[in-house]
Amino acid sequence: MRRRVPALLAVLGSGLVLAGVVVFAVANSSRAPADFGWTAYTPLAEESAYRSSLVVSFDDGWTVLWTGGHLLGALLAGLGLLVLTALGGWWFGRRSALRS
Repeated sequence: MRRRVPALLAVLGSGLVLAGVVVFAVANSSRAPADFGWTAYTPLAEESAYRSSLVVSFDDGWTVLWTGGHLLGALLAGLGLLVLTALGGWWFGRRSALRS
């Protein structure tokens, strides 16, 4: 039983990282527009209106407009990495305690 728990946590963490990468890739490959609604007022001119968007730009011209799918993928991958980090810390702590 004691050996199954770390193995299950390793599988869980790896699965979360993999799921996060897949969700992020699917959200990045979909060509759906990021804005799904319409507004009932006349927008201000571009030069006077305040626009806010989270856009990551790279040197080669590749950009990512973060949508809900991107955030979900990043959250899943982050949770998976936290699980794997905690498991690695427990494993290294256990090894050093056995050497003492």
